[in-house]
Amino acid sequence: MPKRSNEKRLKLNQQCREALAANICICGPLLTITQLILLDNRLRIVVAPEKVRLQPRPEDGYAWSVTGPNAGLLKSRLSSGNIHLYQSICNEIGHSFEAVSPRTLQISQSNANCIPKESLEAEGIGEGMDGSFTAEISKLRAANSSIKIELERTRARLNDCLDESHTVRAEANELRHDMQILQSDNKKLHDELTEAKAGIAGARRILNSLQTEGIGIELGTCDIQSSANGIHEVASEVLD
Repeated sequence: MPKRSNEKRLKLNQQCREALAANICICGPLLTITQLILLDNRLRIVVAPEKVRLQPRPEDGYAWSVTGPNAGLLKSRLSSGNIHLYQSICNEIGHSFEAVSPRTLQISQSNANCIPKESLEAEGIGEGMDGSFTAEISKLRAANSSIKIELERTRARLNDCLDESHTVRAEANELRHDMQILQSDNKKLHDELTEAKAGIAGARRILNSLQTEGIGIELGTCDIQSSANGIHEVASEVLD
């Protein structure tokens, strides 16, 4: 029984290594299972299944990108793994587990830390990325980060506009109040002017009336004086 289990483990180990190598590369000249050499279309490196590592060195030229729930798969070694590890890798490879360039992994981790897309572009990071889902996730994260930053800027501008709107509205209310006061004052002045015009018109009528009556009095005085002179002349003639 232990022998069969060990044989199964060795078989799954080989299948796992071949699946990992196939994910890194596209098929090249196929010799034997142990001499399988694959060429990666994106990473442009030659990998043999027996050379594949879950924890590659910097000089290996590739890295593994794993989604959060499966991150523990990278903590083991293929040479000392168990059946569950090999089965999990075979099931997840190409789905939530894939080979990428170290540069792509760096970009993905940078974007996961919400580094703005502009900063990555300024550093020259983001160009020449492979077509992996990790690269696509990285691009989406960068785009999402840029959208968040722009959203914050828009929200800040909106708040400034709202503050300015409140200020303008308050000034408009003050001006409206001042205008109501001016309209009230203008009405009072208009009423006073109307009364003044009416008073002046009445005064003119009285003045005209007085002037007319004054002329009549003067004419009456002249007539009385003429009558008195005539009487005096008649009396003088009688006495004579």
